[in-house]
Amino acid sequence: MTPALALALVLLSGPEREAMPRPNGVETARYLVEGPEPWKAVRPVEGPGYRVVLSSPDGQSLIATVEVDGSPVRDAAAYPVDPRILPTEAREILADPLPADDELEALSRMLLRGATTQLEAVERVVAWVSQRIRYDLPGLIPESAASCHRSRRGSCVGRSLLAADLLRRGGLPARQVTGILTARGASELTDNSRELFNEGISGVRHRWIEVHVSGLGWVPSDPGGLANTVTARHLALPGAPPDGFGLRVLSRGPALVRRAHDGTLARPRLRIVEAVDLPAEAERP
Repeated sequence: MTPALALALVLLSGPEREAMPRPNGVETARYLVEGPEPWKAVRPVEGPGYRVVLSSPDGQSLIATVEVDGSPVRDAAAYPVDPRILPTEAREILADPLPADDELEALSRMLLRGATTQLEAVERVVAWVSQRIRYDLPGLIPESAASCHRSRRGSCVGRSLLAADLLRRGGLPARQVTGILTARGASELTDNSRELFNEGISGVRHRWIEVHVSGLGWVPSDPGGLANTVTARHLALPGAPPDGFGLRVLSRGPALVRRAHDGTLARPRLRIVEAVDLPAEAERP
């Protein structure tokens, strides 16, 4: 997917009555989850800037509400990462060995050289993947980080595997997220993915990543062009949709305005400068 298409994928909205973007705030969407055991099909999330809340107003149907916070996020987690302060789950991800690959090691070092915060490091990797890896429809051959890098092509799966690989080689814990990119119709998707639209799930199956950022937790990013944020159209699932799974868009609020940084839409970062005690200025004569 080209950068222009990636931006279109994120910024396309529904009918005009609900499409007026707004500045930093909260973007929301509500979905009706259908199926024999709907409560098992959707993953509740309570993360920095991304929440999936499940409720059942009538005790029978399941409503999934996605909330995305677009306000600036505190950018205080220094890079490189001190592994001693990571939670067990994040340390286990880094301890899991990656395939030996000199090219990916070199690329990771190049992208992350000079990064001073973990959020900045994520922005760099997502920007490179979204701009250098052309979107391609999923094929019959399983994708990998190495194959995506060599061919410079990949689906959302290949892009996510590559982004996570590069981040992990740089000491940042990253993991995969399976879900749905929702849409009211195929016209809301980019030209090269419209054929995948599934009316039964109101969108397409999708893949993105979460990166553990010290002091924040697991921060979502979409290697298709969203750094340290996703949209309310991203609905996280615990795994592949089960048989009988269905999804219907009930409502969707205005989309957040996201500013491009190095060609990628990123959540604003708030750099905190600590106060420094300075010596008192000498009195003037």
